[in-house]
This record gives sequence, C-alpha cells and structure tokens, in this order.
Amino acid sequence: MKSGKQMFNIATIILFSFFPISFILGNPSINLNIILINILFLYNCYEFKSWAWLKDKFFRLLLIFYFYLIINSIIFHHLTNYSNYDGLIRSFSFIKFIFLIYAFQQLIEDKKILDNIIKNWLVIISIIILDVLFEKVFGHNVLGNISPDATRIVSFFKDELVVGGLILCFGFLIATYFLNKNLGFKEKIFFNVFLFFVPFSIFITGERSNFIKSFIIFSIIIILIDKTKLLINKKTFSIFLILSLFTSIFFSENIRIKHTELFKRLSVTKDTNNFLDKFQNIKYFSHFDVAIKIFKDFPISGVSSKNFRNFCHEEKYFDKNIKFSNSRCSTHPHQVHFELLSEHGLVGYLFLFYLFFIFFKRNLIEANLSNNIFHYTSLIYLIVFFTPLLPGGAMFSTFNGALFWIIFSVANLNFNKKLH
Repeated sequence: MKSGKQMFNIATIILFSFFPISFILGNPSINLNIILINILFLYNCYEFKSWAWLKDKFFRLLLIFYFYLIINSIIFHHLTNYSNYDGLIRSFSFIKFIFLIYAFQQLIEDKKILDNIIKNWLVIISIIILDVLFEKVFGHNVLGNISPDATRIVSFFKDELVVGGLILCFGFLIATYFLNKNLGFKEKIFFNVFLFFVPFSIFITGERSNFIKSFIIFSIIIILIDKTKLLINKKTFSIFLILSLFTSIFFSENIRIKHTELFKRLSVTKDTNNFLDKFQNIKYFSHFDVAIKIFKDFPISGVSSKNFRNFCHEEKYFDKNIKFSNSRCSTHPHQVHFELLSEHGLVGYLFLFYLFFIFFKRNLIEANLSNNIFHYTSLIYLIVFFTPLLPGGAMFSTFNGALFWIIFSVANLNFNKKLH
C-alpha cells in the first residue's frame, strides 16, 4: 500500500502534468486545475506541518500587492458607474497565483517528480507542434478545426489564436530541461530537433509577437547552452533555423502576408524619421495611446483591475490624429507595461517591479550557482515577457496570467538544494 507522501507525489504529477491540456480545454479548466493544486498544497502543509513559506519575505510582499489590488478595485467599484464585479473578482482571485508559486516549490520536492512532469509536458507539446505543422499543410488540424484567419493557426484551440503562446511557454523549458542532462546520441538528436521546432512552429502560427519573443529566447539559449549539447555548432544551428524561416515565407503565401505586413505598415509613413509616427500605422498603437491617456488621468492608482475596457470607450480618449482611434477599445491594452500603468497606476507598477527586482536578484544568483540552463530559460522567458512595445496578453487574465505565473513558479524552484 502506498504511503501518504507517495499519494501526494502521484497527485502532484497528475495535476501539474495536466496544465497544457487545461489550456486547450479553456479558462474553467485552467482555474479548476490551479484550485486543485492549491488545495493539494494547503492540505500538504496541514498534513506535514510545512508552513515555513508563510515567513518568506517575498510571500509577504506578494500579499501586500494582493491587498492593494483588492482595495483599489473596491474603491473604483464604488466611485464609478461601472457596477459589474468583474474587476473585484479578478483582484480577489489573484491569490491563486500566489499559492501556485509556493505549491510548485513545496510539492515538486525532488528531481523525480519534476522529471515525470516535464516528460508528460513533452508528449503533449510535441503533439501540439505536430498538429500545428499538420494544419499548415492541410488547412485544418487533426480534429478538423479551421482558423477564422487564413494567416493564422488555431490547432486544438478551435477559434482561439493562442497556440503559439502555449508552445512559447512550455517548449523552451522542455527542450532545455532535457538538454541540461547527460543524453545518449539518439536522445540528443530528438531534443535538438525539438529545440529547432519550438520557434519554427510559433513562426508558422502567424503570432508575430510570440515569434519575436521566441527568437529572442532562442538566441539567448544558443549563447548560454553548452556547445556539447548541440549536434552542430551554434552558428550553423542558428543559420539553419533562419534559412528555414525564410524558406517557409517563400513557399507559403499566408506566412508571407502575415510576417511582411508589419514591415509594410512601418514603412508607410515615408516623410518622417519619427518612429512613433510610423508606429501609429499599427493597430495596437491605439490601445497603447488610450492606456497612456487613462494613466495620465489616474496616475497614482490607475482604474483598477479589468477596468481598461470600461474607460477606453469614453469620448475624451478619441484622437482624430490616431489612425485606429475608433478601434482603441479592447479588453486590455495588449502590452504589459501599459496594462499595469493604466489599471494599477504608479503604485502598482513600481511595487510589482520592486517585487520582480527582488525575485530576479535572488534567482539569478541561484542560477549562476547551479549553472542550470533550464533555470536560466525560465528567467529569460520572464524578462522577455516585459519587452517594451511588444504586444501581449493580459498579465492577470486566466490564460495569459496562468502562463506567466507558471513560468514564474518554475523559476522560483529551489534548484540548488533539491533539483541540482
């Protein structure tokens, strides 16, 4: 009969392994999976008297930020005409991500558990990458899903254009986790191929922002990774990937349209050297513009969680000089810095980056000590996530928020004591 600890370990492997599938099934599945992990984590704390994390300075700072989100949402809920509770619910639910950080740290207590989780992620993400390639060739995925946009790939997500974000989140982690190990020749071939197809598959999904992020991450990994882990030298590997990308542009009209569209828009305004004038030809600029204006009106606190969508409709934020100003509204500003400033103000923005400064300082030291490319990769992802002006998903939403905080949690694992 299995011991209580063994049962906890089995439950941990099952729930954490399910993460990529939960994203495919949708937001209710993601939330349920995180809640079950949090329940398992808290029960584990109770059963084995493991409450030391409550004394962690970083946890207490996260709690302060959490209460700031709640208080800010309550104030704006009472002071504005927007009577829905969506913002309040999002602020209250942020606690699930805080618990998730420490659930990763406590439940994944040794390399065997992490090995099993990453192996299961490998199987799932490999199937998704193959499905992306299948859809590119045949025009539909293996289940018959057809993208609503001919220049984009949906894979298993039906009409949601987000598969590239999922591959970006898990793909590089998986590749570098195994390439950090001592592999046989056949295994090394597989993971070199896998590392190549992560950015390549994101490229053919048509998700330009995620591809740019993936290319930055890939480039840094190639610089940092031990050359003995690659079958060919770093320069040849990189050139082969770049040539493959250009070849796909040449042979696929849809890929060519999607990835040349941005450069065409930037080159439309020929009579000015002002980059911002050229940037206005990109639709996202209208979201950025209104986010900045909202921030200027509410510089200290912003308009609180999930309220950008309510304020952006106001007529005073229309600007006839902005090309896409009529399309300025969206559920969020599509850029993390503008999201934080417009919805959480200088207080939330500066406090969150103070948290990240402490986090990166601690984990970069640990990464140097462990010399673990897998650890470096998780930190690189987080840094690239904050690349200025690159569009992205909402940081506190279910889908994109979960992707971000999963990587954040992985980066916070104790590599030196338990996983080295």
